[in-house]
Amino acid sequence: MSGLLKLVLILVLVNVVVFLWPTKANVGPNVYNGSAEINPQFIRLNKEIEARFYSKVEQAEVIKKSKPEVDEEFDRTVNVESTKNVVNANTGAVCYRLGPFMYQDSYELAQAVLFNAGVDFKTSSRASKESDVFRLFLGPYEDLKAASRVRAQLKEKKIFDHFTRKVSQDVYIVSLGIYSTEESANSALRQFINKIDGVKVQNETVVLPDNYWLHFELLKSSSKSVHLRSVDWGETSVKMGPHTCRS
Repeated sequence: MSGLLKLVLILVLVNVVVFLWPTKANVGPNVYNGSAEINPQFIRLNKEIEARFYSKVEQAEVIKKSKPEVDEEFDRTVNVESTKNVVNANTGAVCYRLGPFMYQDSYELAQAVLFNAGVDFKTSSRASKESDVFRLFLGPYEDLKAASRVRAQLKEKKIFDHFTRKVSQDVYIVSLGIYSTEESANSALRQFINKIDGVKVQNETVVLPDNYWLHFELLKSSSKSVHLRSVDWGETSVKMGPHTCRS
C-alpha cells in the first residue's frame, strides 16, 4: 500500500472518530442550537411588550365597535385647513399632521406605528372647549333610515367622511364636516357641489372634545407616505394631510 493511500485512510478514520465522539450536548454538533444563543430575559421582555401591545389593540377595537351610529354631542370630523408653508425649505420634505385622536389608546398606538416605520414625530393636543363653527350637512330627515340611505349613496360616490347627527326628536342630518372659518367652509362647499346636491351650511356652537395630534415630515413620493395614508388609525375622525411645518 502506497504512502499516499495510507495517509488518506488515516485522515478519514480521524474524521469519523471525531464526528462520532460522544458529548453531553442534546443536539448534533453540526446542528445550530438556537436556544443556546438567546437570553431568556430577552424572551420574557418581548412577550410582555407583545402582550401590552395586543391588549391595547383589543381595547381600541372595543371602543371602535361601541361608538354609536348617531353622535348627539359633536362631530369627530375636523378639517385640516392649514396648507401654507407645508414644505420644509431645508429638506424638501412635506410636513404632515395626523389627527385628531379622541382616545388615548389609539393615539398611543399611532405613535407606535410611526416609531416602527422609522418616522420622527412631535405631539400636540387641544383641550376641550366651546367653539363657533360652520357645519356642512345634508337634510334634515325624519327618520334614521332615511339618513342611513343617504350615507350609503355618499359612500358609493367615494365620500366617506360623514356622520349621522340627531338634531331633535326624530330629526336627523348627515354632517359632512365642521370648519372653524366661513372661508374654509365655503371652500369645502364648492368641492361638494361638484359631487352631490343639496349641501347646506349653518353656523353653530359646538363643544369640541380633548383631541390629540401627531406632526411629522416625509418626502412626498416616499413609500412611507403611501403606506401611512392607507393605515386604519382606529378612529374615523383621523386624517393625514399636509400642514404648516412646525419649528
